[in-house]
Amino acid sequence: MMPFFVNAKTISDAWFQLIYNLFDNAYMQKIQKGSFENEQYRLQYPGIAVYIEHPYYDMVPTMPPALGIPAPTTMEYIEDYFANYLMNPELSENETYKYASRIHNKMPKGGTQLERVIDILKESPLTNQAVIEIATPEDLDICYGNDGKLDPPCLRLLDFKVIPAEDKLILTVSAYFRSWDLWAGFPTNLGGIELLKQYIAGETGLKNGSMYAYSAGAHIYGYQEELARLRTLRTTK
Repeated sequence: MMPFFVNAKTISDAWFQLIYNLFDNAYMQKIQKGSFENEQYRLQYPGIAVYIEHPYYDMVPTMPPALGIPAPTTMEYIEDYFANYLMNPELSENETYKYASRIHNKMPKGGTQLERVIDILKESPLTNQAVIEIATPEDLDICYGNDGKLDPPCLRLLDFKVIPAEDKLILTVSAYFRSWDLWAGFPTNLGGIELLKQYIAGETGLKNGSMYAYSAGAHIYGYQEELARLRTLRTTK
């Protein structure tokens, strides 16, 4: 099966394109592991590649008021996600990890993974080494969710690249998700990652740029299907 490609102006635009086209390009998957194990199904793309030209505009998907559907996220929630899940590494009592605990992982030679990437981009912006690893091999054994089941990180890595354009150096980011809830997770995750990119651009003096995202497990859950069909006017199953 071919991957689905999205060329979007904003995060909201990319979200709508993915939800709208899902019903013509997805397959049904019974959930054997992970969230809603043996309870729900997924409608899942075989693969997606997304380019977002202006991820700093219009992060929250628009919901026509007449539909009576709440937006899957809010700007306040995205900002809280950035502050607490991407930038605050402290774990709560029941957490075995969160993205921030990996992003701010202490390095053998001092500093954190995020600080190291910022230093690399300052010293040699045209590099292929400014990558933040979220996942580790041990996750398959140690990452338990609050339900007591193994749940390795969905976000696997963040790859920061600088593209020279005329007299400017433009910072981009590529994100890969092993599994990705398109309805609610996609706009919140990418909104938070965009705020992280803006932070790094400010720390390095680079111009903030575009975003790329990839996944071989992008999906909606069965309980979201009716909402997705209503929002996209794809009401026939």
